[in-house]
Amino acid sequence: MPRVRVEFYGLARLRAGAAGAAVEAATVRDALRAACPGLAVVRDGRVAPEYLLSVGGGRFTADPDEPLADGDSLLVLGADAGG
Repeated sequence: MPRVRVEFYGLARLRAGAAGAAVEAATVRDALRAACPGLAVVRDGRVAPEYLLSVGGGRFTADPDEPLADGDSLLVLGADAGG
């Protein structure tokens, strides 16, 4: 199972109550569940519109089933961040 780092920014950090967590997860969905099960980033099988997800800070994803590789970072941002 890949070991990944989930990092929360902006409103996502406030809602999660943490800056991040190291977890074992094969997909984006699994990483989010493991890092903060109470944060509803994925709803109805899709990424909720109030969040943006970036794998490694290099590309954004809206696919909760996107596979993650060992050492990946998953950045979770409030969609209003940076405005």
